[in-house]
Amino acid sequence: MNPLLRNILAGLAGAVVSMPANMILLAPLARLTGAPVMPNYDPAADPQVLQEVWRMYFNSLDAIHMLGPLLAHWNGAFCGALAAGLLASDRRALIPLIVAGFVLLGGVANAFMLPGQPVGFLVLDIAGYLPMGWLAWRLSLRLRPRRLIKA
Repeated sequence: MNPLLRNILAGLAGAVVSMPANMILLAPLARLTGAPVMPNYDPAADPQVLQEVWRMYFNSLDAIHMLGPLLAHWNGAFCGALAAGLLASDRRALIPLIVAGFVLLGGVANAFMLPGQPVGFLVLDIAGYLPMGWLAWRLSLRLRPRRLIKA
């Protein structure tokens, strides 16, 4: 297969893998940490009211409750980058880091969509995506067999 096409498909596969890898951990970790139930989102509601509802929700959370979303977000970046690293045509870090960057964009969008999140959580969350992509790339190097060099 053409290496460029394989790298593009590896990146797309990594992006697709990252979404359920993130979502699959959110609910169990919320139950494990005892986080309060999230408020229902009504797109027709007044934006000012929604902002205040989310702000009150985030103020009711303790630091332990923020561990779930943090691990879930980083898990999405890690799993997506690992899938991309295993499927890419070469052993370079570019494709896994692009996937981790894609997931990072989702994290930044989340920061803007849910107002009132603690700044410390946001900084820690955003700072972890690319290192998780790098760790996944390093793991993919160990899991991937080296290609035989034709003599």
